[in-house]
Amino acid sequence: MPENAKRMLEAMGLPAFVLSRHLDVLAWNAAAADLLGDPLDLPQDRRNMLHVLFHDDDSRLRCKGWETMALDYIGLFRAAIGHDPTDPRAVKIVGELSLRSSEFRRLWARNEVRDNVHGAKTIRHPRIGDIDVEWDAYPLRGMPGPTMIVFVPQPGHEDRLSLLGTVMASQRASHTPPTPPGQLSMMRSLTVATSPASMP
Repeated sequence: MPENAKRMLEAMGLPAFVLSRHLDVLAWNAAAADLLGDPLDLPQDRRNMLHVLFHDDDSRLRCKGWETMALDYIGLFRAAIGHDPTDPRAVKIVGELSLRSSEFRRLWARNEVRDNVHGAKTIRHPRIGDIDVEWDAYPLRGMPGPTMIVFVPQPGHEDRLSLLGTVMASQRASHTPPTPPGQLSMMRSLTVATSPASMP
């Protein structure tokens, strides 16, 4: 992942995360974890957007228009792997989800491709309530390279997103031991292995 993308995540006040071409979660900032849930709560081999969408009931509860969002991510995945549909990681993801989810099989069969995605959604946050956001996908350097997903509050919901940050920061402060000097960072990143046992 480009170093400038990591620095951008650290500095950005908006929720954002970076996906590989297989939709594995490579990195995210605290604002994204607050809004959508922390990927660290998931096993490493499930830190993938398609796995989250089709296996995590919380993702359905948090997002109105879940099927539209699922189609967007399936379309991004199809576009990214189109040049090499036999890629082992892609085959593994599609195979596992096809076995476990009839909804995935139904949406995958539509053969829809998304080269670029922009959308609006309502996030139902368990602490704050509904937050209306827009999101965009920004390709990063590389062919095929990672993609940064950024969420922006819709007009009238800026204060709700700010409140979310305040509430969750207070919650972290009350439950997290002091961080040693030199280790403070908003951004958490992980290395995505390509072995069968691992991969957002």
